[in-house]
Amino acid sequence: MYFPWRHMGYHCVSPEDAPTKAIFFFEALAVCSAVHRTRLWKKAGRAVKRLAVLSDNTNAVSAFNSLRASTLYNSILMSAVNVLLDDDLQLRVDHIPGKANVIADALSRRDLSLARRLD
Repeated sequence: MYFPWRHMGYHCVSPEDAPTKAIFFFEALAVCSAVHRTRLWKKAGRAVKRLAVLSDNTNAVSAFNSLRASTLYNSILMSAVNVLLDDDLQLRVDHIPGKANVIADALSRRDLSLARRLD
């Protein structure tokens, strides 16, 4: 997750025992985390009214734009929607190929030296 206006990026090491098809789960969780992150800025007096998320995962883009996914993802979607409604926050999730999203791609590959150079 990378916030260009703050020059701030986050990454998390996936559990070693995560299923190989769990990437969608982690992508959806990252989008939800970005939505929740706006609350910290609100507490600091910098309310965010619109949030755009660029993801290279088309399933995450589709799930957040349609608010439809398999039952496994309902809690993630509901958590994000609760923040959107409570804080009157607009969310837009767009697809961008991983190679075009250079800093986020570097963070996802844990290439933190590259992410620092490109920032």
